[in-house]
Amino acid sequence: IILITIFFVILFFIGALKKKREVPERQGMDALIGAFNTLGDEIKSLREQLLIKERLAALGEISAGIVHEFRNPMGVIAGNAKFLLKNLSETDEKREAVQAILKEIEEMNSVMEELLKFTRSEPINKVDVDITRVINEIVQSIDEKERLDFSLKEPFIIKADEILLKQALRNLIQNGLDVGERVWIDIQRQRAVGRMQGDAACIIIRDNGKGIPEQDLKKIFLPFYSTKQKGTGIGLALVQKIALGHNGNITVESEVSKGSTFKLFLPIGNV
Repeated sequence: IILITIFFVILFFIGALKKKREVPERQGMDALIGAFNTLGDEIKSLREQLLIKERLAALGEISAGIVHEFRNPMGVIAGNAKFLLKNLSETDEKREAVQAILKEIEEMNSVMEELLKFTRSEPINKVDVDITRVINEIVQSIDEKERLDFSLKEPFIIKADEILLKQALRNLIQNGLDVGERVWIDIQRQRAVGRMQGDAACIIIRDNGKGIPEQDLKKIFLPFYSTKQKGTGIGLALVQKIALGHNGNITVESEVSKGSTFKLFLPIGNV
């Protein structure tokens, strides 16, 4: 009996030791699997952003060609229309038709200007920029500033190209005003997303518009895609291009009939 007891005690201790050895091995394996999953997500994010950059570059070349081909004939049409208008009396019924032609030409020129902005590959000139000041300047320049809610006063400094940053933020804010009655703006320090490392400045722009259907969320950053009647589909694509040029990112969350929230992530340092 004593021998049997000793035998079972030995088996018990062997089993216990084996389990102790298995625990760190299992933990090590879980950590390794987690590291591989993280690496896989990182590679997927890099691949997606590379594809986006390649697509934007290709579309930029196409857009430049379109602008070149259209601007010359548009100039000729506008010149002839102005000549006709100048030679028509104030009571001539044809004035309305000629003015309509000139108005359409102006609209087309606006689209061409947007396309030109999209085609430009301006170098990123990063300097210390106070995002709080930039947003306040944009707010003050907008006629309907009472529809904007931005109360942050403290400086928030990042390394960025101020001209491009202002262009991106103006597009996002104006887009919110176009679709909603009110727009809320905030700046937060958040953990970076995608390929970005460390902390990032997260500029949040939220509106109370009609929202974006789930099936359209993946399309809104595509050039020439727009849900607005008079939209060119360039604004958000340009914002994404500027974000990527800063090694940043932009995301969107939306719910139909409740509004949308855009988050522009930008590295805080000179990355």
